[in-house]
Amino acid sequence: MRIKEVIYSPVATEKTMLMTERENKIVFLVHNKATKEQIKKEVESMYQVKVDSVRVMTTMKGKKAIVKLSSDFSADDLAGRIGLF
Repeated sequence: MRIKEVIYSPVATEKTMLMTERENKIVFLVHNKATKEQIKKEVESMYQVKVDSVRVMTTMKGKKAIVKLSSDFSADDLAGRIGLF
C-alpha cells in the first residue's frame, strides 16, 4: 500500500473533539488493511508531527485509528490545520 492511500479522513464527533482537547489524540478513518506502522508514518509525513502511539479499531463504518501525538505537538493545532474546527 502506498503512502497517501492509508488515511481517508479525520473523524469529527463530540467524543473525538474531547479526545483532541484533553488527551492530545486525533481520530482518522483509515484503509481496512492499513497497519499501525503505516498509519504512524503517513500521519508524521503528511502533517509534520511526531506520533507516540496508534490504536486501531474496526467498526461498522470502517477502520478507525486513534493517534496520540507527542507532547511537543498539539492535537488542537493539527485539528485546526486540517479543518476540524
